[in-house]
Amino acid sequence: MKRSWFCLVLLSLSVPSNAIAEQEKVAVVVFAQNDSAAQYQRVAQTRFEQLLADNGVVVLDQQKAEQLKNSWARLSDPGALITAEDFVENAGKYDISGIYRVYLGAGTAVGMASTYTATATADIRFIGEDAQIKSFASSPMGTKGMPPSDGLTETAAVNNAIQRAVDSTAEKFGLQVMDITNPRLVKFSLKSVPGPDADMVVVLPQPLLSNTGEMAAYAKLQSDNWTSEEPTCVRASPDGRMAVVGTYLMRTSFNFGRPTRSYASYLHVVDADTKSEVERFEVSVKDPRYQRGGSRITDCLFLQTWRYVAAVSQSHLVFADTERGVELGRIYFDEPFNAPVLNYLHGKEGDYLAVSEGSRRLMFKVVRE
Repeated sequence: MKRSWFCLVLLSLSVPSNAIAEQEKVAVVVFAQNDSAAQYQRVAQTRFEQLLADNGVVVLDQQKAEQLKNSWARLSDPGALITAEDFVENAGKYDISGIYRVYLGAGTAVGMASTYTATATADIRFIGEDAQIKSFASSPMGTKGMPPSDGLTETAAVNNAIQRAVDSTAEKFGLQVMDITNPRLVKFSLKSVPGPDADMVVVLPQPLLSNTGEMAAYAKLQSDNWTSEEPTCVRASPDGRMAVVGTYLMRTSFNFGRPTRSYASYLHVVDADTKSEVERFEVSVKDPRYQRGGSRITDCLFLQTWRYVAAVSQSHLVFADTERGVELGRIYFDEPFNAPVLNYLHGKEGDYLAVSEGSRRLMFKVVRE
């Protein structure tokens, strides 16, 4: 009995693996849809091939895939009609059962504090031997919940964005992504500086909105018989799709029958497309020992994109990340202002916030942590 069992083991080891289970074999080809994506095609191809291999799919080596790509020009056209005969004629010699065509797009911009920010899209289309096409595209970046990728270099930002886009599309195909690529985000804070650089220019914010009531209606303002929250500043993001609503809240409570009033300030970030609030920050001074004036918001604005917002009151300045919902910096003034104005400035040395009233001005630089 032992001899028979041992012979069976030897027999199983000698049988080729493809005789036990025939694995699917596919090719992956990538086509850049703009100049920014052209130099990063290999990043997308390697990432998608890795995900296919993790899911037990055999992938044609990149050299042969490149030969297939160059010899079959119609693959570069996402809308080209490909028949089963076309597939056999062009792909038959590679012994594959299908082709994944990745149409890659990418975009970059200079972010705050001399960093880079990037977005990417991956439209992936699978065509099999029967000429049936299955296609999915990655979720768009640059919206709440799907931020762009940051990096200290352009390459780092783009690589991260492309891998995220490929992961997003792969999941829609039903592939298991075991090590999902998370967005790279750079953290910032504020640092007091003596004064402006010579080359600084004021980045004009979106004007105070005329439809304050409409935008404020999207914010979840507190209101009851003893609570009143009113807008004091409403501005749109540079792309006009988001808005920030600065408010001042007054609440009346009763202690042994005697009314007592408390005050607070909030920043509500609202989405004009969905007409809803997406984030809220408490701006009021939480520890009265640091307060040198009132906490009513007198000015507010977005910095560069919808992702960063700042607000100023008589006593302090607040800087926040709307994407992650975290406060990045809070500066308390040694001497209070009456009605300070907030400006965002940009120069060769970076990005700055200026708090001013009359001839008095305080400068703060946005720095990387």
